[in-house]
Amino acid sequence: MVSFQWWSDLLTGWILCGTTLLLFVFPASVTVLCLFLLSSIYHWSTLLPLVPNHVFFEMIVHLTLLAAVLVCLSKRFYEAKSIGQEKGVFSAKVFSLVRPFVITELILLYLFTVVHKLNTDFFNPAVSCAVSMHHEVAQLFPGVPEGAWTWWPTIIGTIVIELAIPLLFVSRRTRQIGVLLGLGFHLFLALHPHGGIYSFTGLLFTLYYLFLPERAASWLLTSLGRIPLLFRMLGKASILSGFAVAIYLQLEAARDLQPFEYLNSIGFAFWLPVAMTVALSYLIAVLMSKSLWSGRAGDLDECKSISDLSGFRGKACLWLFPALVFINGCCPYLGLKTTTAFAMFSNLRTEGGQSNHFFIGDMAIVGFQKDLVQVLDSNDLNFQELVLSGDLIPWFEFRRMASTSENEDAEITILRNGSLFQLTRGGSSAISREAFTPHPWWMTKFLHFRSISPFGQPMKCCW
Repeated sequence: MVSFQWWSDLLTGWILCGTTLLLFVFPASVTVLCLFLLSSIYHWSTLLPLVPNHVFFEMIVHLTLLAAVLVCLSKRFYEAKSIGQEKGVFSAKVFSLVRPFVITELILLYLFTVVHKLNTDFFNPAVSCAVSMHHEVAQLFPGVPEGAWTWWPTIIGTIVIELAIPLLFVSRRTRQIGVLLGLGFHLFLALHPHGGIYSFTGLLFTLYYLFLPERAASWLLTSLGRIPLLFRMLGKASILSGFAVAIYLQLEAARDLQPFEYLNSIGFAFWLPVAMTVALSYLIAVLMSKSLWSGRAGDLDECKSISDLSGFRGKACLWLFPALVFINGCCPYLGLKTTTAFAMFSNLRTEGGQSNHFFIGDMAIVGFQKDLVQVLDSNDLNFQELVLSGDLIPWFEFRRMASTSENEDAEITILRNGSLFQLTRGGSSAISREAFTPHPWWMTKFLHFRSISPFGQPMKCCW
């Protein structure tokens, strides 16, 4: 919320804000959790497809958690008497059920971010997202090494670290090392000024709790439980106060027409101390529990506590959600959407049957990405950026833009697959009628394509 401020203009955003605050104050309430999950899923679904990659992933995580609650609520697994006798047993049951599925989803997310980067342009220092993002961080923080000598270490280092983290997460014996590596890597990435990167880091830090060894998690919870109630309440009050101040400052800045980057920096200033506290807590918990040196014993404890899911006969349906993560990550190669497919900042190009990937060629099962348009001229301001850049977009995306344009006298000159067309709103030609006809709503929700650099030029870095 402090990263993307547009929620404050929507009723669904304020409802989500309210349920988020309720969950923060009453974290043990499954009812409040469900209200939060429902409001979050509904709010972001109304904004599809224009949501960040990690928010789309977060929606799948929330659906997984909501489905786990429903499984546990079924008569087969829900016993009111046992819940009344043992405080928190239902929450523990939901947590133990959902944990391996969300772990699988996060590992898949990481693997796709690596696979998408295995292309010729990510390994081209002149356009590589790794090099350009490192340069932009160095511009803000002079202490960060900068220069041509850092280009290849940055490219190779990004691939190695982003691959090492999920591989370390696969084994319980090495998960704590993956957590520590991820904390350092993503804290550094969060320094980048692009809107949403520190929000992504915040999501990852939340999910890293799932990878803490049993000993570390137990030590952390026990230590927090020993803090006097008054100090815990003061801690929560300080975070809520900081959140309120950040939102107030952002709203005031928005009224003064300050750019998004300025509002984003206000959120970052609030977010950073919270993130540092979480990272430090994980670090201390891992070190104090001696998990790095006694992983075998910790693994055995963890296996006993979370692997016995034999009673959850309905758990098979939860595999639907890791499957959705996998299918979503495959979309660019299948000819489907190229945004919210975890290909952010990867330089990946799969359009026009000319994939720049090292080993994944043209696997398209549909033709959305092969029907490409170059906008040559237009009296509609919405197309001016495409006119100036010369970028190509799929016809699907062009049609979305044209049909939602508010220019009643729109005229657009395009090259579509090499053929020249003059399109006008209300024109008699079949292609003009098609261009200004909206897609079915369900297609506009789940299909979204980014613009690409002209063929013959390297693929630009974009989210």
